[in-house]
Amino acid sequence: MSATPHIAGLTNKNIFLVEFKEPYGEKTLRDETTPNIRSIIYSPKGTYLAYRSDRKVEIIKCADWSTTATIDGNVKDMFFSPLDTYFMVWEMFVLTKETPQGKPNLHVYKSATGECIGSFMQKNQAGWEPQWSSDEKLFCVQMTSRILFYEDGVFDRYVQHLQADKLKSFSLSPSPGPSYYLAVFTLGKQGQPSAWRVLKYPQLDITQSVVSRSTFQADKATFYWNRRGTNIFAMTQTDVDKTGGSYYGKQSLSYGDVKGNAGNMAFSKEGPIHALSWNPGNSNEWVAVYGHAPAKATLFNAKCDPLYEFGTGSWNAVYIPPEGNYVLLGGFGNIASGHIEVWTMQGYKKVGTCSAPDTTSLQWDPRGETFLTATTYPRLTVGNGYKIWHYTGALLHKHVCQEKENLLGIYWRPGQYPKSELSRAAPKGIEDSTPKPVGAYRPPGARNKPSNFTLHEHEKPHRPGENASATPSKQAIKQREKREARKAKKAEERATGDPPPPQSPVAPRPAFVSTGDPEKDKKIKNLNKKLSDIDKLKQQRAAGKQLELNQLAKIESEQVLQQELDLLRL
Repeated sequence: MSATPHIAGLTNKNIFLVEFKEPYGEKTLRDETTPNIRSIIYSPKGTYLAYRSDRKVEIIKCADWSTTATIDGNVKDMFFSPLDTYFMVWEMFVLTKETPQGKPNLHVYKSATGECIGSFMQKNQAGWEPQWSSDEKLFCVQMTSRILFYEDGVFDRYVQHLQADKLKSFSLSPSPGPSYYLAVFTLGKQGQPSAWRVLKYPQLDITQSVVSRSTFQADKATFYWNRRGTNIFAMTQTDVDKTGGSYYGKQSLSYGDVKGNAGNMAFSKEGPIHALSWNPGNSNEWVAVYGHAPAKATLFNAKCDPLYEFGTGSWNAVYIPPEGNYVLLGGFGNIASGHIEVWTMQGYKKVGTCSAPDTTSLQWDPRGETFLTATTYPRLTVGNGYKIWHYTGALLHKHVCQEKENLLGIYWRPGQYPKSELSRAAPKGIEDSTPKPVGAYRPPGARNKPSNFTLHEHEKPHRPGENASATPSKQAIKQREKREARKAKKAEERATGDPPPPQSPVAPRPAFVSTGDPEKDKKIKNLNKKLSDIDKLKQQRAAGKQLELNQLAKIESEQVLQQELDLLRL
């Protein structure tokens, strides 16, 4: 493996490689002579690169970029096992006269030779992917309401199975053997709640779950395991939020661990949960981005105690590199700014900022020194291209697709690479000529002038327990100064022993008596209220409070108001 990671990209014209060093030249791996290439994928360890077209799949060995296997067929999806040993593909499920019951369309191959060692029928593309333990000893695949388990790469006969009504999804923990854990989500029926559970393999009896959580408000669930497979989060969601609080349905987050501890997660800010990520370098830490705009980002430990508050910002995504030394917070999709902040996990300091509008894909490099942002087709049909950024926000390289060229995907080659000078010093970046997002409309009279208007109150970064308030407004500062002046005056009076000046008594005003005329009564009530406010201002002035000019003007209008009131009472 080379000393620096490569990048592989796919356009509608070719597969290209980018070596991560100046001048970042592109090398064509496959050109237009291989038509209709749909997608590419690296194996998790970086041993292989596979691409699929309408007619075949090729597995390429990254050491010398030679073809190790060719698989014929119109493959729609594909992926590698955790240790790169196996390669799975899925084709459309079809019924023909020759095969009225259908034929296997999910196949397992050996990556090194292309030998098919297992086949299954999987009708739906959604949820077709089988799952592996991180040591590749355990393989499991969902067949409607059953999960079948195979061991040691032998697919002739499953060794265990789990049967559950309304089984919607499952997730195998990434933990290596001999202890394997499985999370399953079942949909409720006939007044019964939906539920997610954690089971220990091979004890697959639902009644013997390690963790069991139920809810009446869940139509689907997404699972998040930490790297060691000891802790898990379940994000449950309804298809429709009947309360109207969210367009995407109501969300809730609950947690559990293999020791049987479980509970519901409550965040300090209301709103949707935008993103959640475990720290791959530390299985006891995770970061969540949540709440109505501006969203809040918080670092938690495995017990869900907050460790650090990153404040609030234009964020809806979080990315953590493999070593877990940084955390990247970004705002993409419906947040047009593409604002990015990078924080170091040592001392929780912000070390970089940049802006990457129209980003549809972001990935850290395997060393955690740089990251890649891309604008890809078909998410966006214009402005396709990619950029390489240093973690401090310096732009290192930029490529813009030419006319009639679409970027379909771009990926770092996984693997172990030595650190470089980029980990210690910020390089000199290049200028980014990408047009900046258009700001909010401002009337002509307010343009080119500073604005003190803020749509949202932002929360500053802080540790739990510290003051998180934003910079106070001028009005808040003025009120605080008045309070401090009053406190100082009272303290001076106590110290000198001088009693405060007596307040001038204000005679009570006569009670309201109806005149029998509704219009006249209404005017009398309004005048009484104004006079009552004037009485309060007179008391404040007598107590030594300095009144504003408009308040003094109100007091001066007392005689006119009283005369008007007397005339109405006649």
